[in-house]
Amino acid sequence: MTTSKFYLTDPKILTAALSDQEFRIYHYLCSNYNITKRSAFIRIVDIAGLFQLTKKEVQEILINLSKIKLDDHPLISIKQDKYISFDMPSHKNFIETIGFKKFSNKGFATLNNHFQEIHRKELNKEYLYPGLDRWELQDQLEDLPTEELNKIKSSQLLYPWVLRDVIKNRA
Repeated sequence: MTTSKFYLTDPKILTAALSDQEFRIYHYLCSNYNITKRSAFIRIVDIAGLFQLTKKEVQEILINLSKIKLDDHPLISIKQDKYISFDMPSHKNFIETIGFKKFSNKGFATLNNHFQEIHRKELNKEYLYPGLDRWELQDQLEDLPTEELNKIKSSQLLYPWVLRDVIKNRA
């Protein structure tokens, strides 16, 4: 069984000069970022085990990530007091810009509004044969001449796979 984990990350990370390994590790760190407490959870041993790296390799990657900045904020910050502590200033800044602040649900409200807007756009989309269910659509498409059938794009149908199946069965 696979599980998916929802997390946010700044799309500007795609333009940063990161190696594939650094990119994967940074995304792993973003997925473990605690939005409610606004704190990073970075354990070198966990990263090493997950990505099959040595502790020294992980430390080098984290140091490299601390040198890379997005909007004048480093991806990782490292402090050494009694213990080594990490933070993710760039990610924290991104999370705050979309509304996630301590003791505030504004970020979740922003995301919810965004998803509702996407859903509304999908609902308002005009489809060919909008009142037909999947099986009625299949019957309708099977009755069409080949010329007309070839003019239809799958994006015009509520059930796009039906068009593919009808064309496949016709061949």
